[in-house]
Amino acid sequence: MIHSLYNMTRKGWLKALSFILASAMFVMILLKSSLFAHYFGEVSPLLVIIVFYAMAILWIHGSGFEIKATLWRVIFLPVVGYFILIPCLSYLIWL
Repeated sequence: MIHSLYNMTRKGWLKALSFILASAMFVMILLKSSLFAHYFGEVSPLLVIIVFYAMAILWIHGSGFEIKATLWRVIFLPVVGYFILIPCLSYLIWL
């Protein structure tokens, strides 16, 4: 199950999307750092950690790093990064 989910995201355009999303979130945090701290840090510091975790997942996937071990594939599953980062990024863009 994990192998099929991970292999589904091994396409080149999804890796490029991962890199672009992680880069966009990084730029949004740099440019709107006070807004990010206000809307994500005040709600829950755990939310900031989750956003950084999603960025790490998508940086690893977007850079082309291939994970072999099943445990690390579960921890760094790109689909999880997409589900976390896309709503957060769209929320920051529309503020």
